[in-house]
Amino acid sequence: MNADPVDWIFSVGNPFILPPDVFARVRQGAFNHQDGPLPRYAGAHSMSWARLAQETDYAIGWYRINDGVNRGELVVERQLSIAPTDTALTLNLKCHEAAVEGFRELLAGLTNGELHAGSQAPVDGSVSPRRRRPDAAGYLRWNRSAQDLSRITRALNYGRYHSNPLCLPKVHLGDDVVAVRRLKVSAGRCGLPAGSLVEIHRSNWRVATGTEDVDVWFGSSDGLTLNARTLARQSALNVGDRLPILSDEEA
Repeated sequence: MNADPVDWIFSVGNPFILPPDVFARVRQGAFNHQDGPLPRYAGAHSMSWARLAQETDYAIGWYRINDGVNRGELVVERQLSIAPTDTALTLNLKCHEAAVEGFRELLAGLTNGELHAGSQAPVDGSVSPRRRRPDAAGYLRWNRSAQDLSRITRALNYGRYHSNPLCLPKVHLGDDVVAVRRLKVSAGRCGLPAGSLVEIHRSNWRVATGTEDVDVWFGSSDGLTLNARTLARQSALNVGDRLPILSDEEA
């Protein structure tokens, strides 16, 4: 890094903690963008964890950088609503748009000398370490409710062309593991035991769960859609067969 002093530092999308000698070169101040409300959601993959926790309110913020990690004063905040249909990808896009708007406000405040700083909200927070993983590492357990399976799938869905580094929603098929691209809760319930293959179509399977049936679409790790009929044939599965359900010990 250039050793010359600078007026400002803006840390955006930076996974590293900046060393103290960097701030010694800053004349006026340093700010960090956080794609989650501090201190409620700190650490890695906060948007996925918020969806898994069924949050409906969210926020992004710009904070002063001080001696502590994620402890600086809040200078700009943008509130967001999490819709029931939001995935990790769509929530991420909302956060990016809000971050750009917030950055404009931050720059205007610095230019006009009208930036107002405040303490972080006095609420309990949690830090999600990068190694933390969701229940069963994203494996769908068919004896759970259809709504629970839908929530897990949405929380881990980063879209067709980008695998969520946290983990992927997936199913266990004997000796194979297959990623789930999409899961939709159906309006009915077949009454078969959880994990039963109710229907097999070219695009998807219908599977019985602990509540309503669900339609499941599969994909490869490189984003390609898998033919569901071919997948069933390769896995020696037919309508009426039951998919494996991980035990608590296996999970």
